[in-house]
Amino acid sequence: MDLKLRPVYLAGIMGTTGNKPPGMLPAKGRYMGKDLKKVSDYFDVPYKMPKNATEVMFVKGTVTAQRLLTAVAQKHPEYLTPLAGELYLRFWWKHLDVTEIPSLREACQVAGISSAITDDLIASIKTTEVKEGLKATTQEAVDYGAFGLPFFVVHLDDGPNAMFGSDRLFLLAHYLNESWPGSLKDLDAKLEAKSKL
Repeated sequence: MDLKLRPVYLAGIMGTTGNKPPGMLPAKGRYMGKDLKKVSDYFDVPYKMPKNATEVMFVKGTVTAQRLLTAVAQKHPEYLTPLAGELYLRFWWKHLDVTEIPSLREACQVAGISSAITDDLIASIKTTEVKEGLKATTQEAVDYGAFGLPFFVVHLDDGPNAMFGSDRLFLLAHYLNESWPGSLKDLDAKLEAKSKL
């Protein structure tokens, strides 16, 4: 399997497709708040809703973080997964900023990116190449049918197959001809049992 993370701008996807955030519908917002906790428990992924989530997502926005990830994807893809993971943890678990340059610089350090590379990545956030790169991957996601995130595209012999939502991960495994381990807790238990053989 050749997994490629592709930074996209969620607000761009939502705006282009006419989709609305769950919080725009009170009942859906209440449900989603509870559902995200259930999903994070099942997958054993750290999560707690930040008190300022609406401000960060809809006022400050995350475009700078997505541009940083785009710069990493373009220049140093080996750091994309650790930086994406750190930005996730900063927002959804540690409740730290993901919009200001000092915070993004700190995230790079935690992800193991050297100061020299970090300086270059931060400087490139405002470049046309990075801005256009993020626009292009966002449009590509829309062209595949994205209307929200998470969104997955599996490239098969008969063409691309797109899926939306973490509740479609079992289908992703199916199309990749991989066994579906279930939650990370289940996977950890299976790996531990295998290591004892």
